[in-house]
Amino acid sequence: MAIGYSADIRSSSHGPLIERTIKALIDGKWHGALPETPDVRLSLKNSGDGFHHKIGTQAASAFPARPNRYHLYVSYACPWAHRTIIYRKLKALKNVVSMSVLHPRWAGPGGWYFADDQRSTIDHCGGRRYLYEVYQAAQRDYTGRVTVPVLWDRKKETIVNNQSGEIIRILNTAFDSWGDTSVDFYPADLRSEIDALNAWLIPSICAAVYKVGFASNQAIYDQAIVSLFEALDEVEKRLSRQPCLLGRRITESDWHLFATLCRFDAVYFGAMKCNLRRLIDYPALCDYTRRIYQLPGVADTVRFDHIKQHYYDAIGEIDPTIVPHGPQSDYRNTRGPGVDAEGTGSDRHETSPDLFLKEVHSLHEYLEHWMKGEVSDQKRGPLRLENALADDFLVIHPGGNREGKSDVIRNFARAYGEKSADYALQIKDPSVRMLADGVALVTYTESHRGEPGRTRLSSALLRQRPDRESLQWLFLQETYASGSGTDRHG
Repeated sequence: MAIGYSADIRSSSHGPLIERTIKALIDGKWHGALPETPDVRLSLKNSGDGFHHKIGTQAASAFPARPNRYHLYVSYACPWAHRTIIYRKLKALKNVVSMSVLHPRWAGPGGWYFADDQRSTIDHCGGRRYLYEVYQAAQRDYTGRVTVPVLWDRKKETIVNNQSGEIIRILNTAFDSWGDTSVDFYPADLRSEIDALNAWLIPSICAAVYKVGFASNQAIYDQAIVSLFEALDEVEKRLSRQPCLLGRRITESDWHLFATLCRFDAVYFGAMKCNLRRLIDYPALCDYTRRIYQLPGVADTVRFDHIKQHYYDAIGEIDPTIVPHGPQSDYRNTRGPGVDAEGTGSDRHETSPDLFLKEVHSLHEYLEHWMKGEVSDQKRGPLRLENALADDFLVIHPGGNREGKSDVIRNFARAYGEKSADYALQIKDPSVRMLADGVALVTYTESHRGEPGRTRLSSALLRQRPDRESLQWLFLQETYASGSGTDRHG
């Protein structure tokens, strides 16, 4: 993990002061609270960025691929290490590459450490107490921060690599003689697209949450949080059109994003002040995170107990004087939990009308791209629509024709690519009326650019799902606006 700071918060006549310190090795000597002076920063900058060796498939390679030779040092708390844990799991490398887990508490003077308890393991290779001792064993005069993940060579007793992006590519192919060759997250035909997307995604979202959280002043924070949520908005649009970042296949880019998103509401929103909006306020991002989390084996790699303990333990470097941008609250449009319309007690939770409006626009945007043939995962049907509709969903079309969920899905599946490139499905004059138990009535006008006879008035009932992380369509009734015709797709 790239967090290498701690802090001492002291008072002055001007309020609290943040005296930043760094945990690092300097010329092989461990410093648990090194003052962050210009000389220290320069020394770390000039020291390089760690170990970058590769594991080859040839016997003559400096680090040849062999089962049971290599070992991972990880933390379930760290998103960068989490990616390597996921690859080890999904590539079926449990019996090929062994693993030791660092304790999630990091704020102590020794930094990352091993413990034989429920949230950690011992160092299975060297019996060491601290991770910095692993770095010292690899290079006696090492200068740099001590981070996870680490890929260790048992035979040569040294670090092969400590860069998460490089380690996951090693795990993706180097051990295919023993792992699952059907799993490839860096396929040859998508490599250029993956590299290009990563070049934007990692600094704009994955690393940006730390730029927000560790901002040294209000101006830096204000700029960083706006940039972060602009990037999240862009990804929300992308995922409203397709199930994965690059179409229908999960790739390396998706694992970079998932490891960040699954931590967002749990720790980034609160502990890191990334609180303009929650993940659950993004319908497509939330559905995407849930779908990936529910893939076989993935949930086993997500340890919220580790994540929360780490971020709320190692968070001293957050400047308490920075005023967060969120959360955004509008008490004009919603009632707080515990009070119903008559002012009596209730334990229900309310949802902002903005979420319902966003869902209506998001689903119709997806359907527009679907009918224009711009959704790459068409072979599996309109998945975004299928996930949005309740099992007992009912739509009443103009003229009284009724369709259930299966009929709607089937009709839209047949309609893939029927519309021209200049077609647009437009939503106008939407309004929301909040009802009871997380249900809302949304009314709007739906028109189709290039098809003037198909304007209609729609009334939809949507509700918040039991997990409170997304919305579900229950019912839709449509009537023709003046002069409109008919439409077999509903």
